Amino acid sequence: MHASQLLQDYGYYAVFLLGLLEGETILLLGAYAVHEGYLKLVPLIACGATAAFLSDQFYFLLGRRKGAQVLERHPRMKQRFARAFRFVERHPVATVLLMRFAWGLRIAFPVALGMSRMRTAVFLPLNAVAAVAWATVVVLCGVWITQTAKALVGSLRPYEFVLIGVAAAVGLVVAIRHLRMS
Repeated sequence: MHASQLLQDYGYYAVFLLGLLEGETILLLGAYAVHEGYLKLVPLIACGATAAFLSDQFYFLLGRRKGAQVLERHPRMKQRFARAFRFVERHPVATVLLMRFAWGLRIAFPVALGMSRMRTAVFLPLNAVAAVAWATVVVLCGVWITQTAKALVGSLRPYEFVLIGVAAAVGLVVAIRHLRMS
């Protein structure tokens, strides 16, 4: 099976499922697929945004229900959470809108928000807006990166399996790291 067929047949599923654990890498690969005509822009953004929304909702609810227990089980995360709590206390709405762009604090922020006084009814719509904005920015940047790479090296099609492999490897490493820290 050719890489283009894999991207066409399973691209949206992969973006959604892998996006639950790690988003940027898989969305950047999806952006390549959009540029090459294998996937469509709006459904790709929708899949990425949905995965981001659901994962942040999960971590918010984890913080709401089990936040103190999580911190007790992972004492080295207390420092990260302390930074997140300080920011959340000062800027709760900005935290929700920008947390997907805060690498290294991606899990800490929604957990900290769940442990804060922010109501679920407030977090939910803000999280939806943030997820759509984040997915749109990442996909559009990915399309631009693909255009730039093609201008520099020509066709990327001979390297599609390599691109898929690199994206899968990076996504797997980041996902394992996230899972180990949560």
